[in-house]
Amino acid sequence: MRSGFSGHVWLVALAFAAAAAVSRPAAADDRQACLEGSRETTAATIDACTRAIQSGNYNGQELAGLYHARGYSWSSTSFADRSDRALKDFSEAVRANPKSGGSLLNRAHIYNQWHDYDRAISDVNQAFEAGLADYGKQVGFGERGYAYQAKGDNDRAIADYTAGIQLNPNNYVALTARGNAYLAKGDLDRAIADCSQAIVLRPNYRDAYFNRAYAYQAKGDIDRAIADYGQMIALNPNDWQAYGDRIMAHLSKGDVRGAIADFSLREVLSWLAGIIFVVVLVWYFCRTATPWRARESGQTMIEICEQELAEMHHRNAALEKIAAALERRSSG
Repeated sequence: MRSGFSGHVWLVALAFAAAAAVSRPAAADDRQACLEGSRETTAATIDACTRAIQSGNYNGQELAGLYHARGYSWSSTSFADRSDRALKDFSEAVRANPKSGGSLLNRAHIYNQWHDYDRAISDVNQAFEAGLADYGKQVGFGERGYAYQAKGDNDRAIADYTAGIQLNPNNYVALTARGNAYLAKGDLDRAIADCSQAIVLRPNYRDAYFNRAYAYQAKGDIDRAIADYGQMIALNPNDWQAYGDRIMAHLSKGDVRGAIADFSLREVLSWLAGIIFVVVLVWYFCRTATPWRARESGQTMIEICEQELAEMHHRNAALEKIAAALERRSSG
């Protein structure tokens, strides 16, 4: 997320450029390669930024720009600690220039990824105080809204998402996020409206279908929820979460046939194997555990366990029917 930052374009007189080439040619070239991105590889960009930083020729806003560019470049690497390296560089950028809005927003994004929501909010606030262009404000509202929602403050999250949408009504990401916040509040109609608008703007946006499906299901409109899960699967036939949610939606309305269509025999048998394992554990516990509940209820431990096993069998009857149907289908 490279927001609120752009490389500076330097227009200088020919004589001054010649003098600079004599005094510090390597540093000047490195700075340009760092800010504009090396034509070779990301590693080359990072190396150029590092040389320019270590040259000692830059400070303040210029030095902040170098740290920001290197911090952003880490995201394109495969280093396991790339987020740590990026965070360190963004922090150095802010140290060199406390008004580095882009670095503050990028650092807020990392804090959100790390679930450090208070620091994310603090960085966004500081970025707003430093001054942001409209795009930077959109990013800031999105990051702060995300942090507020993660903290359970859905009203503030909705306010931030709304402010971002006012800046850009076509921001389908913000619309989906606001729909998610409405869903968390139980305002299902607004959640559906926002997610529907996001799909108009971006028909292939999975998260909008996902959030709208949950809202439909919460309203009891299972058929529309199933349709949205189907859209997710159409976008990605390997979206196993969508398959699982659609299976549960089918079962919630008693549609065993519909659930069967989404199951493979191997998956059902795997689930049943897990059920059998749990049953064995319950049986073992019942045979060995201290009969505290039996003393309170007047039942014997065996009677309690038999009751629990019967309830478990009832809960999993649908899966057993699916497995049997799939076996018949595969054998035929």
